[in-house]
Amino acid sequence: MLTDDLYKFRENSSKKMIQKPQKLQLSLTIQFAVFFIMVAGLIYYYFSQKFEEEVLDKFKFKSEMITKFLEQNPQFFWANRIEDKTQLIQLMFLNEINYLVLENNYGELVDAVNLETAEHYLYVAANDNDNISFDETIYRVVMPVKLDKIQQGKAYLGFNAGTIASELKRKTLLTALFSLSILLAGMVFTFFLSSISFRPITKLISALSKADIKEQKLLLSKFKNNEIGIIAHKIYEILNELDKSSSEVNNLNEKLKDVFRDKIYELDVEINQRKRAENFLKKSEEQFKLLFENAPIGMFIISSDGKALKANKAFCNTIGYDFHEIIGAHIKYIFSANKSVDVKSTFQLILENESLDTECNLIKRDGRKITVILKAIKISDESGELRNTLIQVLDITEIKKAQGDTLLALDKAKESDRLKSAFLAQMSHEIRTPLNVILPSIPLIADELNNKDEEILSILNSVENAGKRLQRTIDMILSMSAVQSGNYKPRFENFSLAEDLKNLTKEFISVTKEKGLQLFYSNSCSDSEIAADRYTVNQIFQNLLGNAVKYTHKGQISISIDNYQKGKLMVKVEDTGIGISSKYIKNLFAPFSQEDSGQTRKYEGNGLGLALVKEYVRVNNGEITVQSEKNKGTVFSVVFEKKIQNPLFEQKKYLMNEVKTLLN
Repeated sequence: MLTDDLYKFRENSSKKMIQKPQKLQLSLTIQFAVFFIMVAGLIYYYFSQKFEEEVLDKFKFKSEMITKFLEQNPQFFWANRIEDKTQLIQLMFLNEINYLVLENNYGELVDAVNLETAEHYLYVAANDNDNISFDETIYRVVMPVKLDKIQQGKAYLGFNAGTIASELKRKTLLTALFSLSILLAGMVFTFFLSSISFRPITKLISALSKADIKEQKLLLSKFKNNEIGIIAHKIYEILNELDKSSSEVNNLNEKLKDVFRDKIYELDVEINQRKRAENFLKKSEEQFKLLFENAPIGMFIISSDGKALKANKAFCNTIGYDFHEIIGAHIKYIFSANKSVDVKSTFQLILENESLDTECNLIKRDGRKITVILKAIKISDESGELRNTLIQVLDITEIKKAQGDTLLALDKAKESDRLKSAFLAQMSHEIRTPLNVILPSIPLIADELNNKDEEILSILNSVENAGKRLQRTIDMILSMSAVQSGNYKPRFENFSLAEDLKNLTKEFISVTKEKGLQLFYSNSCSDSEIAADRYTVNQIFQNLLGNAVKYTHKGQISISIDNYQKGKLMVKVEDTGIGISSKYIKNLFAPFSQEDSGQTRKYEGNGLGLALVKEYVRVNNGEITVQSEKNKGTVFSVVFEKKIQNPLFEQKKYLMNEVKTLLN
């Protein structure tokens, strides 16, 4: 049985030995064949490209004549058309050009000669690899058109190919036949060369393939005097030894495979875990570095003995030192030089505590002290121990200064307001006291005279009017002061604006009749209730109607209520009076401002009425606009929120607006 197994083994080995040189011979033949295929392909490619380049160079030379002409006439691209094509057509005729198409850089058609022919031969398909048309009658070329090295567009040209296409095809075919001849000759040469080269090896393998050992020795003896015989004997001995040890090696290999498989799996798991940990750590370090370096506030890291290890740009800018000056320096030198216990304890607390939030002084490089908010927190080193400290500093010097300036300005403003209020109160008292005596006395004096002296009665009437005017002026000044200083406290309530305006209009009926004016009132708003300060709303329209009567000498005055936008209503006071110039209208609501100013002005007044109206509108969260034309009339439009709100809500809203005004 062992003999049969050995015989089968040798038979299989012989078959394998016969197959190996056959495979080697086939491999060598294929390699040489591939080599000759590459040589033939390169020859075909080189000569075919050379023939095509010769043709292309010829047509490109002619094309450059056209592009030179176009580059000398760049207006074709600016005007998006060619006005005079005579010279261009002549030049095309001389160069045997069938068509010409111009495009700008956006792919838009500028102009063309024989556009239908160009489209028939698919001019846009022209490129270095596809120049000849489908019927081989046109050679297509595309050329860039430049001006001062800047491309203005493209020129598509079609040349009459004539016999060039067939000649080019004939040369290409001859080149292919020549390349194929080289390929066939090379393959025949390779076959004969491999047959001659492998003949001794084939004989050697044939001898080794014999199953009978005696027959093998007889055949191998013929090679004993040459190198092939020595190789044959050595191969035979080696194969026997390899056969003996192959089984042992296979067993060992199987055992090693199992061991290596387990170890490689364990190692792979460990490597993957370590890579994930390293990637996570690297990513965390990169994120921390990015945040640290680009943080808008100053940050630096110190060691356990107080020396700076790292610092970002914001910290360097805060204290005025360069980066290399900070690294390695002791942080005690950047604290205030004051030897008080507070400064010393700040430095000690940074080193001794795990976290610290405080406010302290630092010394900049130029010696100036700055106030900063300091936050310190311990961070762990590579071993995981809390040794280093991360410190953040925010410079609040300007904020502190601004706070001080704000408090000082607020104190001054309060004092100024107090002095103004005291002055106005004192002046009001000093002026009102005589007026309270003068005004009641005038009717008594007039009764005593009993219309006996008309001149004195006229003087008394003038004195009374002047006193009342002075009293109104004082009242307006005090009202303006109260509103501007915030001392006026509005009382918001829900009331019908239409009812109040209707009653107010009745008060002006007698005055308008005396001046021969017509007074109209209209209400097209079904719901005119608003939440506002009733006193100031009435004062708004008291002033507007009073001004309308004062500055209107003929015509009419009208007051109307209409729905405006959603949840709002509009009140218009319109007159046909003297009007307001467009130049003055921008100063209309300024205090103490009048269009007709000076000692010779025709109309009395102190210029506070409309300024007070503007403030009263603001108090009631409304809007006021004016339209006017000189000598034609004026229209004042006042808008209020129609939706009824809680008066307390309106009170709070007014107070918030006052706070915003003071802050601004």
